[in-house]
Amino acid sequence: MTSPATLPRRLTIDEFFAAYSGRGEKYELVDGVPRMMARANRRHVRIMGNLLWRLNERLQGSPCEALAADMGLGVSEFTYRLPDVAIYCDPSDLGPRAVEPVTLHHPKVIFEIISQSTESTDYGVKLDEYQRIISVDTIVYVHPSRNAFTTYERISPTEWRTVLHLPGQPLVLRDPAVTITAEEIFGGT
Repeated sequence: MTSPATLPRRLTIDEFFAAYSGRGEKYELVDGVPRMMARANRRHVRIMGNLLWRLNERLQGSPCEALAADMGLGVSEFTYRLPDVAIYCDPSDLGPRAVEPVTLHHPKVIFEIISQSTESTDYGVKLDEYQRIISVDTIVYVHPSRNAFTTYERISPTEWRTVLHLPGQPLVLRDPAVTITAEEIFGGT
């Protein structure tokens, strides 16, 4: 049995940045423990690029911006996630006072591109973490193997509606109001 004195100490996000910034690999911090992220395949990267391009095209002129996985999300003092894409509208995340390294805190929409290796984590602990962030209106799980989406839409502070989108259906977001066709997201992949 491991005694509490021999357990590794949990890192805060600031300690994590001090120890892991500048490394070639991507890491998330999960309950104070750094976890190296698997490399994305070409299709994953293309879908992520398509999402960023189309979202930012539609968000032009609004106070919102879609950002990729290099911009981390501070979920708690000890948890730092790298969602594939997220839409941020809060001035404290995007304003001129934002500093590097950037830890954002107020996403409106979070996108995770599902792979076989991440599916259980994405639908398990990450979904729970993301639903606890009060600024989140929608969580989108993109299924490359089916060219489809699953969305979780907030209907009250503690209730969510799950919407399964069939292959080929467009992705329609409520806040910010954005529509993207499946072809725009999956095309070229």
